[in-house]
Amino acid sequence: MALEGTLRDFSFADILQLISLQRKTGVLTLKDAGNVVTISFLEGSIVGSSSLNQHPEDRIGLILLKRGEVTEVELEAALKRQEETLLRLGRILIDHGMIDGESIRRALSQQILQIVYRVFRWGDGEYHFSQETDIDYDRDLMQPMAADSIIMEGARMTDEWPFIDQRIPDREVVFIKVTPDRHFEIGEEDDDDFESLGFNFSDTPEEAAPKPKPQGDRLLPVQFELYGLVNGLLSVNELIGESSYIEFESCKALADLLDKDIIREATQEEVARSLSRVTMPVPEKSSWGLGIVPWLAVPFLVLFGFSLSVMPRNPANPSFSLMSDVWDGCVLEGVSWYRIGRLNRAAESQFFLEGFYPESCGDLIEATSSLPVDYSDPWGQRYRLAPRGSKLMISGLDARGRRSPRLALDRPLAWEGEGGIGVQEGPGVRLLGY
Repeated sequence: MALEGTLRDFSFADILQLISLQRKTGVLTLKDAGNVVTISFLEGSIVGSSSLNQHPEDRIGLILLKRGEVTEVELEAALKRQEETLLRLGRILIDHGMIDGESIRRALSQQILQIVYRVFRWGDGEYHFSQETDIDYDRDLMQPMAADSIIMEGARMTDEWPFIDQRIPDREVVFIKVTPDRHFEIGEEDDDDFESLGFNFSDTPEEAAPKPKPQGDRLLPVQFELYGLVNGLLSVNELIGESSYIEFESCKALADLLDKDIIREATQEEVARSLSRVTMPVPEKSSWGLGIVPWLAVPFLVLFGFSLSVMPRNPANPSFSLMSDVWDGCVLEGVSWYRIGRLNRAAESQFFLEGFYPESCGDLIEATSSLPVDYSDPWGQRYRLAPRGSKLMISGLDARGRRSPRLALDRPLAWEGEGGIGVQEGPGVRLLGY
């Protein structure tokens, strides 16, 4: 008898339970109006899942990045290698010594759970189970997951989602801390409510003595992390994307923080004030004696840039020169500096993959042709890149084609090896590598 039908007639939890009890091996496909999810089973246990409309937070690389298991440079290098070899990302990270197997197992489990738990919220849909003799999955890295525990957790989430949705009806809302300087400690769930009833099941007075509690307010680890992310700027969806926890746990933590009056919805004025305090990261002072780049708030750049674009750019206009200088100096130089940062990460990616740094911008173009990197500035001028001694030098020119102290970056090489990387040592900066 084929296992197929609609979720109205047969709930998702019942489907999982049936497959688990009968220890079936195969692929369960579920469809609703906007998505298709597949779940792979091996003898009744879940060994994989995927979603047609994959949420960004479901990507294994992003999970590892948010957990602090890999850096952006390592992830970019591994993704490039994956594109070339079609190997699994986890296997590439392990083979290159960037991560251990246990970290991949935890990330894979979180990826599967995030996709599966989301299906519990579907109101309707179709399902079909295709029985197979075997399932292809990475047996070294993926530990089969019992469906029973997932069903129980999914049922708990289904019961609690209405409360969460009532507290957070809009995922675009922005929260702010009620008392920003309030101190919190990380605690675990305990039986305080039960112990507060006054029952004593101990045999000795020592056991009956109350346990000292830590000073200060306590938050669960997930609540502590979400509280740290709340900054008066990020929406609920953005907080979920930044959190290392699954969607349900993140939303529940926010709802709990709201109930405890630890956070609240920010007003438009408060969001505006938070935006005015945000600046782009400033680069370290260059060893060439160069100054730092002043960065403006991102919203101001957007609004100011738009206002300049719609004003008459006529040389006869007395403000034309000023507008042009401000546009080039504040906005386009900011874009140029961002591209220099991307070039730096691309060069480090090549080092992690190939073991050496590019000798010029041209070498980097050949090595990273598949990466979304801009090798020219907003005025069409090629950046200059060269390793020099123990540092990687990247520089750009301003709108008039002159060297700019605000568009110069040097970074220590990730590893110089014996005798550096084979380039001649000496004072000064080499700016020859077009």
